[in-house]
Amino acid sequence: MKYLYKIPIEEASQTGESDSLESRLAQAGVLEGDEAVVDQLSSAAPDLSLDGQFRAGSWHSRLHAEELRELANSSIEALPLFQEDGRYPDAGYYEIESASVPPAHANAHDIYVWDLELTRKGTQQNSYRAIESNTRQADHEFGNDTTALVGVPAAARKVQWFDGETQDRAPAEPIETRASEFGDVDIYNLADGEAEVGVEDPTLVYEVAYSDEAPVDCAAYDTRGEDEKYLENADGRVRVWQSLFSTLHDFESEIVLDNGLVRFRLDETEGTIEAEKWDSSIESWSDVDLDQPADVELWDVDLQEVAMVRDKAQLTFDVDADLFALDAILSRGAESVLFDIPEGEMGPVPGPLEDWLTPIAAETLVDPQAAKGLVSRNEGRK
Repeated sequence: MKYLYKIPIEEASQTGESDSLESRLAQAGVLEGDEAVVDQLSSAAPDLSLDGQFRAGSWHSRLHAEELRELANSSIEALPLFQEDGRYPDAGYYEIESASVPPAHANAHDIYVWDLELTRKGTQQNSYRAIESNTRQADHEFGNDTTALVGVPAAARKVQWFDGETQDRAPAEPIETRASEFGDVDIYNLADGEAEVGVEDPTLVYEVAYSDEAPVDCAAYDTRGEDEKYLENADGRVRVWQSLFSTLHDFESEIVLDNGLVRFRLDETEGTIEAEKWDSSIESWSDVDLDQPADVELWDVDLQEVAMVRDKAQLTFDVDADLFALDAILSRGAESVLFDIPEGEMGPVPGPLEDWLTPIAAETLVDPQAAKGLVSRNEGRK
């Protein structure tokens, strides 16, 4: 089975695939001697065209179709495209140039036809995965720790601190490893990188298998009215929560921010918040005891960022008939939610609200603002 980041593209449903020979030759260096021709060919056609169908019944066909539409319209770039067994000549990092995902029949939703045009951004052979940070100070009363941490899949190889200006590099060592639901995450201290390469907010670069990224990345879900993420029976389990890739999504039910270590469940309709933490010792989610005050409720959820390594939502609370806004940030590898008073809000956090959120709140005052991208191996060459 092929995957475009988190979305399965089943072999049996795929009806067509083609790629631009010129683009592949250019990438391999065959056309290096004629830059004008390469540029013209690169802009004339997508690097890879895929088309096929979702045939998984009305529920899951529609689920995957909506997810693919959102992914195509999102700002997420450098999406890994790969086959589960690793044998796929066009595997690499891609950007979606265009996508069409209509139902096969106007009056039925059991089959959706999809057509993708993809532009190749890189491969494991010519690019490193990169975590770039832009640290800032958060504003809250939940603690005063100033450590800036970022997470990388423990399956990553050749992890290095990197200064893009000087091209200085140094091996990076994690300070700890955290076991999340679908994989381990190594935690790195940005201060270590600054000491190694002499730059504030150093970049972490690494190699990682395409299939090892999504399991430990951040996720956001619309529960679609389902209490559990998976529907299980004797034949196995299937996901029923919808993965979100766009902040413009119209929610049907609870919103869940999930990084495999923390689940933060936001129910605007009921005015409630619930939180869970992954317990690797029993391989199950455990409830965090959040005691909601009688005069405080969740009033509004504004999803502001859905990225690979960082999700952010602005929450507005009704605190005894006064409205108070607070940003909630969940990063890859984090064991708690970073709350931050937004620039236009007047602090401090009201006492009853602070008491409600403290059990799940991060104590650090530093928001790394991590973003995942690619760095060409050319940049690290001497």
